[in-house]
Amino acid sequence: MYVLVGVKSKEILQEAPHKSELNNWRLKNNLNEPTMIIPKGKLEQVLKPESVEELRDKYYAVDYWQRQLEETTKAYHARIAVKVRQLIEQGYKRNDVMTELSINTGLLYRVQSEYGILFKRRTPSTVVERRKKMIELLKSGMSKQDVAKAVGRSVDAVQEAAKLYGFKIPRQRSRYYDIPHRLIKDGKSIEFESAKKTAEFLNVSTYKLKYDMDNGRGIKGYKVIRLEKQEV
Repeated sequence: MYVLVGVKSKEILQEAPHKSELNNWRLKNNLNEPTMIIPKGKLEQVLKPESVEELRDKYYAVDYWQRQLEETTKAYHARIAVKVRQLIEQGYKRNDVMTELSINTGLLYRVQSEYGILFKRRTPSTVVERRKKMIELLKSGMSKQDVAKAVGRSVDAVQEAAKLYGFKIPRQRSRYYDIPHRLIKDGKSIEFESAKKTAEFLNVSTYKLKYDMDNGRGIKGYKVIRLEKQEV
């Protein structure tokens, strides 16, 4: 047996032998609060009041990289220095380190000065070799997204390398544009051989067509259904 419980009210709204029945009941009723479906045997555990300590542990976490109570400045900087060195070894740049530790530029410079920490400089040869590798992978037929993953850089970096070396990245056609669609309105249906044709009929972009469909929205009074492409 399962029960549908209000998250805020902690009240039992409905019970049934199967989760699907409760889910259907929840969809049919306009509920004013979030709900959860749980086994009836665990009801007492779920509805047990939480203490102040439990709530604090659940919703409040101390930022470890901030200075702690009664911690000296020297100890704090030493602790930060250890983590900064670890992040540099992992390939983090200056801005990434500050974001990761939630510290400002002044604190980072002080820690670097006190403990002689330097960020690694990228040599020109390394950058050139990486860009050449990008071009080789692009010429082999890999997409710019796959190249970016292979070399551990961003898609923008791949596009920049292609521009510097005069390589034109082939336009990548998504399989989505070739999928048939069906439009339904007032009991009548129309089918189109592709997303592009469907979008043209509705006078919208293919991006809007996909976005509205993925979010369960109708378009200009039509219900849009994506069909499975039939293999010949």
